Amino acid sequence: MGNKVSNRILVTGATGFIGKHLVQKLKDSGHVVYSLSKSLGYDVCDNTVFSDFLDKDIDIVFHLAGCTFVPNSWEDPYSYYYTNILGTQITLEFCRKTNTKMIFISAYVYGVPKYLPIDENHPVAPNNPYTHSKCLAEELCAFYAREMGVQTIVLRPFNLYGPGQDKHFLIPELINQINRNGEIVVKDDVPRRDYLHICDFVEACISAINTTDRFIVFNIGYGASLSVKEIVELLIENSGKNIKWRSLNEKRKNEIPDTIADCTAIKKRLGWEPRLSFIDSICGLMD
Repeated sequence: MGNKVSNRILVTGATGFIGKHLVQKLKDSGHVVYSLSKSLGYDVCDNTVFSDFLDKDIDIVFHLAGCTFVPNSWEDPYSYYYTNILGTQITLEFCRKTNTKMIFISAYVYGVPKYLPIDENHPVAPNNPYTHSKCLAEELCAFYAREMGVQTIVLRPFNLYGPGQDKHFLIPELINQINRNGEIVVKDDVPRRDYLHICDFVEACISAINTTDRFIVFNIGYGASLSVKEIVELLIENSGKNIKWRSLNEKRKNEIPDTIADCTAIKKRLGWEPRLSFIDSICGLMD
């Protein structure tokens, strides 16, 4: 499978933020791509959802479908556990029946870090329903790989950003506030995050196609962190506008102070490394 120039690839969650970028890149790379998402009429939690693809000779499934926005996971944890766990199991079962490789898009699952940068051996410590659901889904991946022979690669992206991201996420919300020419207001300007451009993440996904391990986990990040304050100031500076901003100093429940990804493993194994710094990407974000 890994040696083929072109693969037949199914992407769940194909119309989401990551999915749109990934599908386009896969097509541009010469792969045959099939899309599955709720907006296309597919429910990943329906155990017949893959019926249309049983005869497509799929080589690889990228499993992205799921609930993703952390604050909402506190309001509706049921949907997150139901969709992210059951949807992953149903996808794994399809892969088991069709002898298909699965690449699972997980999340930052380390909670408050015990050390920086964070490698894959760092203890997992989910501190919200979203990341907890992802951890449980990862356990399903490990079990299916170990006990049922499903080749599974788990990618743990830290904080992604880029064109097309939902307006509820930090960077799109800040840009919207700048475009409205009003005062920028953030809840807390202290937390730091490792921000990775979506194009770099998609390249990491592509590199995982050639992985030969039965089961392996890779961290995906830029390798440095920026605070909310630094992000705000960089965006304002690039906008050329004289915009004031302030922080409400409201601490989010179970806030994580800082995250920096150690991506040594994927760099050594697959040759991937990030290319787009936040400063280099600002112009494209503001368009």
